[in-house]
Amino acid sequence: MNTFSHVKRGTAIAACAAVLVGATAGAAAAEPRGHAAPHPMGSVSHHAASPFTAAAVATGPKPGTLAVSFSADRHERVRVYAGSSAKAQQHLVATAAGSARLTVTSAHGSWIRLVPSSGAPLVLTVRELGLASDPNLRDAGGYRTADGRWVAMGLVYRSAALTLTAADRKVVDGLGITGDYDLRTPSEIAAAPDVVPAGATYANLNVMGTDSAGMGSSPITTPEQMAQMMEDGERGFVTQASAKKAFATLLTSIADAKGATVYHCTAGKDRTGWASAVLLTLLGVDRATVTQDYLLSNTYFFDSPAVQAQLAAMPPAQAAIYTPAMQVRAAYLDAGFDQVAKDYGSMYAYAVKGLGLSPRTVAELRARMLKG
Repeated sequence: MNTFSHVKRGTAIAACAAVLVGATAGAAAAEPRGHAAPHPMGSVSHHAASPFTAAAVATGPKPGTLAVSFSADRHERVRVYAGSSAKAQQHLVATAAGSARLTVTSAHGSWIRLVPSSGAPLVLTVRELGLASDPNLRDAGGYRTADGRWVAMGLVYRSAALTLTAADRKVVDGLGITGDYDLRTPSEIAAAPDVVPAGATYANLNVMGTDSAGMGSSPITTPEQMAQMMEDGERGFVTQASAKKAFATLLTSIADAKGATVYHCTAGKDRTGWASAVLLTLLGVDRATVTQDYLLSNTYFFDSPAVQAQLAAMPPAQAAIYTPAMQVRAAYLDAGFDQVAKDYGSMYAYAVKGLGLSPRTVAELRARMLKG
């Protein structure tokens, strides 16, 4: 019995991390296709249309409330509206000046529109959906870019495998998702098929390019070896041909989508985490914020009752080895960014030369997802 048989027999909650070894075994960087010279990230026209430098909506301190925070020029007068969708927030629930932290009612819905006295309004909602069967399902938007715009919410969701309860499926069915992109291997899918959202088209984009989510043949016996495996696997996401094909198809599909998109692996943290990092970076979100978003999987996946229960059931020495595979760490993401810098110089060059995206596709992605 190898080191990883426990997870293979169990609920496979570490499978998304486990599969990373496959990204490094035989990974080969395909020759990039010819493209125009990389378009600098800073070439997107700079805006100051939205006066908000920070803003967020979260579940409130009491049931039936939302916590709304924002920062803007102290001379701005901000009206706060609430509603039930990204297109409708008609109920005035608060007013404030400049920067504020407010608790407002959620009786009208969880979508908040901040309307300043000058400049463009900003629409946000709660990032995480709070699903018991999929705690790592969350909105990929809601972040400010370097040029002062905001990544729209309600367009792209990142998730763990969509093995949803009936109650949680009702929530997901209401998100307007038209594309479900599954980044797992066939064996992972067979073990836990998606509950495809109502109205969505399902597609398997096998990042690994293999059938099995195996951990490789070499036993891992220390936490340090596991952490190194995670870093090597992240580099494999950049170099492996199957990963390039999968991520290229995903980003193109998001750019072309008519409705919302969800993409996921098993835990929603490794393959999904790299996809989100690429997407947000191409949209102009700064590196620190991208890393912060990546690390949220520790809150929603690693700290979840299911993962903690599985670790608690293991002997302490075994749990110590498994912990790095069930976590996300900044060093893992840094390894992927370092590989991009080494092979391509920038994330934009990786997108057009490595993934084969056209400059027009990247421009369409930004046009669709950036507001303000």
